[in-house]
Amino acid sequence: MPINCSNELIAALNKPRNFQRKHIGEILLQTGIINNKQLKQAINEKSAKYAQDRLGKVISRLGFASEQQILHALACCLEIPFVSLSNFEIPQDLIDQVPAEFGRAHSLIPLMMQADRLVVAMEDPTDTDTLNMLHFITGRVIEPIISAREDIELAISQHYGPTDDEEVLKELPIDAKLTHWEEQLAQKQAKDKPTVKLIHNLIIDAINRHASDIHIRPKDTEVDILFRIDGGLIKVRSFDKSLLSGSVARIKIIGGMNIAEHRVPQDGRTKIKTKDKTIDLRISIMPTIHGESVVLRILDTSASLKSIKEIGFTQQDSDSFTQLVNKSSGLILVTGPTGSGKSTTLYAALQELKQREINIITVEDPVEYHVDDILQIQVHSSIGYTFAKALRHILRHDPDAIMIGEIRDEETAKIAVESSLTGHLVLSTLHTNSAAATITRLLEVGIQPYLLNSTLLAVLAQRLVKKNCPHCLEEEQIPAETRQQLDIGDDEVFYKGRGCDQCHHVGYNGRLAVYELLTINPKVRKLIQPRVNSADIEAAAIESGMVPLTKRSIAVARQQLTSIEEVYRVRLG
Repeated sequence: MPINCSNELIAALNKPRNFQRKHIGEILLQTGIINNKQLKQAINEKSAKYAQDRLGKVISRLGFASEQQILHALACCLEIPFVSLSNFEIPQDLIDQVPAEFGRAHSLIPLMMQADRLVVAMEDPTDTDTLNMLHFITGRVIEPIISAREDIELAISQHYGPTDDEEVLKELPIDAKLTHWEEQLAQKQAKDKPTVKLIHNLIIDAINRHASDIHIRPKDTEVDILFRIDGGLIKVRSFDKSLLSGSVARIKIIGGMNIAEHRVPQDGRTKIKTKDKTIDLRISIMPTIHGESVVLRILDTSASLKSIKEIGFTQQDSDSFTQLVNKSSGLILVTGPTGSGKSTTLYAALQELKQREINIITVEDPVEYHVDDILQIQVHSSIGYTFAKALRHILRHDPDAIMIGEIRDEETAKIAVESSLTGHLVLSTLHTNSAAATITRLLEVGIQPYLLNSTLLAVLAQRLVKKNCPHCLEEEQIPAETRQQLDIGDDEVFYKGRGCDQCHHVGYNGRLAVYELLTINPKVRKLIQPRVNSADIEAAAIESGMVPLTKRSIAVARQQLTSIEEVYRVRLG
């Protein structure tokens, strides 16, 4: 188990070391985390593809062990402590000893003084160049310990973020009254180091906090910065309105937009690299009565992908979905509103398909994850390269499986169905409320019932609910009408997060999928006729064993994983 407080860390640092270090692979074998076959495969992959990476990172990339398990094994190898930073209190005078830019660049943070040594949390304590630089900067002997990168980046965000931004804001030039030289001033500010640093820190902070969007929202006298985290908007800070023009100009420059245009909306995009991540930024700028509002969508294209088992399915549904994905032809649809995790589920299916060594092609807008051994195509509607047009070309490229980012129109729907009819496995998404409503929607847009009968394998309707923070659970107060609508007893007790430092005082930490999986069996297939009612399809599916999304959400709340408030928000019917 990782160390959680300074007293435990002091005790660990004072323990004698025997310096009989073992290989990380040997430790993972001895603890039963990996087997001999997996170790040999990882060594071969490292030699062939990842020569620059450490063996532990290759094992993690292949999915044989989690990051926590790798770090714990590395700590055993090096005989140094493995620390969880979530409850670690760090004195401000130590934070001041290590510059924020250095900490961010090298993913490290000081924790405490032990005798004359500065104890520093790092992801890679064998990085001697960084240790030597830190020794030169601080003038102290450095004692490295291991922490997860996510822990370190969150700690950096918490301890450096606010103070660092204050310093940046102090350096920014203030000009409260805009003149006819506004454009020249905005361009100058956009290139000033403080403005560049402000926007850079804002993006890095959002990435470290796993935000999906950054909102820069102008008001009458100030500008609010909000992050969308786990589906909700959280205000993180504000700055003076006079800094808006320079900040927006900077964002326009990095997004390849027209810096002189303020009257019409603009869209842009760019890529940034931070450590070993490549981040896609999709930028939208909209003129409002208080100035230009900005939204930056953050897409981590190098994010680790989930497997089908990690989506949140029950064992039975996981087995059922895996069997469906491994069919040679047919149509599988995932439905739900924007931000309901549809793409994550589709990519989990692709991860399963990759094991069959078949030709997989995707057509997306945008490409959300970059995956080796899969041909991924970006559509460009502005030049007429739509989903439908891309699909026609894909079919000539000898695919076995096709993933369509979204079925947006009748033409795309017809090509998807026809492709699955001619021996291809087709995966796609659709915007409908429930699994049963998806079938009636396809019939309404012109898909013939006999075609759906022949091709449709399953429809998965899903939503994302916020996970309760486990550190601050308290009993949830539920209105009587909510209990009545959800059909839960008056005596049933449910829980929600109160809000604490661990969850940034919002009560939630992360999200999980709730779903209903409608597999097309003979009973449902008979109902796929013109003018069929979705309620009849749903009733037949439930009779065949489908658990409705609302009922499954309540079951998740009974496990204290989410709140009834969240269940009520995503309920169907």
